[in-house]
Amino acid sequence: MKRKFFHQIHLWLSIPTGIFITVICLSGAILVFEKDVLQWLNPQVEVASLRKNDPARRELTGMQFFQTTRALHRWFLDPPPKKGQMTAGKMAVGSLTLVMVAITISGVVLWWPRTRKALKNRLSINCTKGWRRFWYDSHVALGLYCTILFLIIAITGLNQSFRWMHNILYSIFDYMPQKEIKPFLYSLHVGTWGGVWTQILYFIVSLIGAILPLSGYYLWWKKK
Repeated sequence: MKRKFFHQIHLWLSIPTGIFITVICLSGAILVFEKDVLQWLNPQVEVASLRKNDPARRELTGMQFFQTTRALHRWFLDPPPKKGQMTAGKMAVGSLTLVMVAITISGVVLWWPRTRKALKNRLSINCTKGWRRFWYDSHVALGLYCTILFLIIAITGLNQSFRWMHNILYSIFDYMPQKEIKPFLYSLHVGTWGGVWTQILYFIVSLIGAILPLSGYYLWWKKK
């Protein structure tokens, strides 16, 4: 009964929101290497030294693309007129992120094996029993492997959408100097805390996050 309940949560939250979660995750993957790509496209400028509101940033090759991608990722192209204000797009992204947390947790409950043999099967991807089995195994196994980072990325993303999450996280890390909390949470969100290797990891996890809703749609359609 409990598994059926979580299956319904997982399914009926995923069907209407999956394509939007794919957009958020894919745009997030693109933004992981924003500074690196901008530096490669603009070797004559020290991109990392430019401040956020520096007019020179707008002249960088590729900057318009990343600004649009960021607006899509954070606000569905509906940015707030002033910092801290809410818009429909900002609310939509925040709400979808909350949904992603619920989908992730319900997915872990559904994944939880009842036997040792089932555990082995759910940790591996079978490539010899057809496409449906391949995508099912990929959906189950990759979703599990990425669970921790999914939750970290989602929760730190909520910090940028909702004041209540901002207050919760700042109270959790109140042992840190106030000015260090924001960059710390940002580094957890974008993967810069461990250098290039964590950036690569976040890029891969974000791509998987974009693919999982699509594989879920495929499995649901085949079952129907």
